[in-house]
Amino acid sequence: MGTKINIFKRDNDFLKFKRGVFMNKIGLCGTGKMGVEIAKRLLDCDQIVTAWNRTQSKVAPLIEFGAKRATNISELVKNNDVILIIVGNDVALDYIYKNSDGIKSQDLKNKIIIELSTTSVEKMKSLEQTIHSLNGEFIECPVGGSTKPARDGNLLGLVGGNKKTFEKIEYILKLICKRYEYLGEVGKGTAMKLAINLPLMVYWQALGEAMSIATNSGIKFDKALDIMMDSSGAAKVAHLKSNIMLQAIKNENNLGSTFNVSSSLKDINLMIEEGEKFNNQLHVIKSTKSYVQAAVNDGWSDHDASLLSVYINKKLRN
Repeated sequence: MGTKINIFKRDNDFLKFKRGVFMNKIGLCGTGKMGVEIAKRLLDCDQIVTAWNRTQSKVAPLIEFGAKRATNISELVKNNDVILIIVGNDVALDYIYKNSDGIKSQDLKNKIIIELSTTSVEKMKSLEQTIHSLNGEFIECPVGGSTKPARDGNLLGLVGGNKKTFEKIEYILKLICKRYEYLGEVGKGTAMKLAINLPLMVYWQALGEAMSIATNSGIKFDKALDIMMDSSGAAKVAHLKSNIMLQAIKNENNLGSTFNVSSSLKDINLMIEEGEKFNNQLHVIKSTKSYVQAAVNDGWSDHDASLLSVYINKKLRN
């Protein structure tokens, strides 16, 4: 079983740690949707947080919330003890790890890097090697969950790295995760994250195909979805996304996204790559990829991944 956390609850359900108990200054590299919510959670827990993003305007909401601003990665690393990194793709990771004014511009002695991003197993291992070459310590912790769990401290943390290093930063995981699991060496956390995401991606395909059977018979989408949500055919996540699916059917705009179709395609490619390392073809996720790629080609990249079910239903309508 993983580590379940339920400590020091305040009336408003935030954890409150007395300042000074934990002296580490925390730097956050990446203020996208997930990074912002994780930072707010840490600030709510009285942690000292400094944020950096390549687009500086994206740091502004956190400054208003009580965070400090770093003007570049070098400054962020120099002035903080623990650096959390959460970005959306390998291009962003390379900018952080390989740029002349990035992480490698600093000696990382007594610094700990916690990599929260989702990438390939081999990429994660190479990031660990980079940090070790700079005298730093490294922990991978890709997280499961979207923006609301991040804000509420209810993420799932999948941890890989040196056990003693993990113990040094475990208190941070207690603040942002409802469960975290130490899995061993770097790479195992990433493998588990890809494993978790695979059935989720497949589910949106299955739901879209299932809905097409109902809608092609003349049942309206909203009625079919309502019945589906009250049946054994509804995954837990579907209940969380049913409203946005209904809005998409009505062709409403500005639906918002916590994990978009483009990111889904990135993760699917990582899953297929990981399977091929072991000569596993992963036929089901390859089928899903064909739909996801088509959705990207048709301009659905920024739509929430759950709307793949709507896209597929529309494609299969007679």
